[in-house]
Amino acid sequence: MSVRETVPIVVETTDSVDQKRAFDYWRSTALARVDATPLAPDIPFAAGRRLAITRHGAILHTLSEPIGVERTTQHVRQDGRDDIAIVLLVQGSGYIEQGNSGAVLGAGDIAVHAMDQPFAIGSRDSYEEIRLQVPRAAFVSQVGSVHAFAGRGLRATPLSGLFATYLRSFSETVGGMSEAEAGIALEGVLHLLRALADRQGETAGDELSGDAVRALALAHIERRLHDPAFGPESLPTALRVSRSRLYAAFTGDEGVAAKIRDARLDRAYKRLRGGTRIGSVMTSCGFTDAATFSRAFRRRFGVAPRDVLERRP
Repeated sequence: MSVRETVPIVVETTDSVDQKRAFDYWRSTALARVDATPLAPDIPFAAGRRLAITRHGAILHTLSEPIGVERTTQHVRQDGRDDIAIVLLVQGSGYIEQGNSGAVLGAGDIAVHAMDQPFAIGSRDSYEEIRLQVPRAAFVSQVGSVHAFAGRGLRATPLSGLFATYLRSFSETVGGMSEAEAGIALEGVLHLLRALADRQGETAGDELSGDAVRALALAHIERRLHDPAFGPESLPTALRVSRSRLYAAFTGDEGVAAKIRDARLDRAYKRLRGGTRIGSVMTSCGFTDAATFSRAFRRRFGVAPRDVLERRP
């Protein structure tokens, strides 16, 4: 009797690595083809993933502490990869940027990026994601134009909930499938993604709408919160849009500078609620002066940072 061949599963983890070396280990193994930065360096780093590689694509289920990943032009030239990644953020919050598209992501959201172009993606919280990587030809034939999807966030809806359930089930059971069965299941994932994109209004135009500029700006702000030198004056150049278009996208708000300030303060409040020390919170949220931070925090929330830290559950 012949033994049924199934898709092999590989488990990678930092569990057996000395904690001081955990991030460097993860960066040099699981993230060897990108630049990686810990986004909460005061938190002991830990990560693990379950990886299945088939002839039709790869599926990865990852749990990790906060991390930012950037694939540069140099990485693209070095390895020549041309596959497309479909990412379901199961838990956590994060961002994605690619080309002239970007989005802030929450649990249940889905994002797509192409490996043959630079991109940035990350999460400022401990996160869980399921990632499916497929050849470009399969994506184009089953879903549509990569340009229409790259860097976009598809929001959580009842249909995306079905997609998430299907993708999670595929991730959990692929190890018992044959190559042929895995191929059929993967086609099902792409078919659901096509339907999901149709419902959320896929567009492939080159002209950025005001909403698209705003989404890209918010993603870039989330990505740069830790950098004290980052401010509204650097956004137009970073996003390759005019200052007038950027500011028009935030009409009705207090302005771009206020949006950056409030994003930093909101992140600080969340980290304080989690028990992180005030000094570490300031550093990770781009504040360099304790008095300035305290005044801004009190104006936004009506309490001092120390009060939030002391009152946490």
